[in-house]
Amino acid sequence: MATLAQRIIRRTARSAKTGAKPSRLIGTYSVNRASKGFCTGTINVTFIEDGQPIETSVRIGQSILEAAHDNEIELEGACDSQLACSTCHVILDQVTYSEVPEPCDEELDMLDLAVRVTDTSRLGCQINLTKAMDGITIEIPQSVDAR
Repeated sequence: MATLAQRIIRRTARSAKTGAKPSRLIGTYSVNRASKGFCTGTINVTFIEDGQPIETSVRIGQSILEAAHDNEIELEGACDSQLACSTCHVILDQVTYSEVPEPCDEELDMLDLAVRVTDTSRLGCQINLTKAMDGITIEIPQSVDAR
């Protein structure tokens, strides 16, 4: 597995070839588009936290991480959506998982570090909520008790 510095260098080199903006390739593209006025409306999302369903109304365009924070759901997000940790690991249902864009290599690298990963695990900072996701259920994996 490449170090964070190696991945940044590789993505920066790729950006020179493709003309893409380096900031997007470094993983800083998770912008709260809803707060910028690009998306309007809300959808209903159910978070499963500690086995308990929590019904929420979230803004279209927010990331799952942002929606969790807005609704006081315990989902850490230690790296501020920079693809440098796995603390916003969530589990999607199979239908939702198959409809969202595939995870990039950097997200898969971070998921390798997460606890209780499943076939439908994703990082909450990398999934923006859309109108089509109305009514989805997102499971917050229980943390490991270190006692």
